[in-house]
Amino acid sequence: MYDGNGRGTHAATLGHVHGREQGVLVEGVVTGLLGAAAVALWFLVVDTIMGRPLHTPALLGALVSGAGDPMAAAETADRTRFVLLYTMLHVGAFAVLGVVATLLVHRAERTPSLLALLLLLFAAVEVAFTAFVALLEVSALGDVAWYQVAAGNVVAAVTMGWWLRRNHPGVITGFGGSWADE
Repeated sequence: MYDGNGRGTHAATLGHVHGREQGVLVEGVVTGLLGAAAVALWFLVVDTIMGRPLHTPALLGALVSGAGDPMAAAETADRTRFVLLYTMLHVGAFAVLGVVATLLVHRAERTPSLLALLLLLFAAVEVAFTAFVALLEVSALGDVAWYQVAAGNVVAAVTMGWWLRRNHPGVITGFGGSWADE
């Protein structure tokens, strides 16, 4: 079949799908970057109040790198390396999370009940990060408490949710309507 312009409709459809998928990917990465920035800002404020700016990313970077004593490594002159390492991991993880959340929101525009899956994703990520922090040795984490991590995740979720809601205002309305229809 042809679309009237000498092209097959299959090719036109693939071009449209590819463009839409690329848009979802870009929107998702932006969504994730906003979440990552929100958490980074949260911990910068917390660390600055405690008198040690960038302590948390340095500590987590030292922990991830396998430093023998992460607390001591996070306080050395070489701490910038740990901050950069953790920042790369942090941004990458949030970019993936942002793409998944954005994909779910796009799907929820057609199937509003999928928004429940997005809420479950948030709950699962929150529980996973909080459990991760709780399972780590207290000596390895120092004074980074599970509630600081949980609060940072809530800040990120609210930021990402705000961004997605701003770009897809009908999703929440459709979600409420889907429950009424059943």
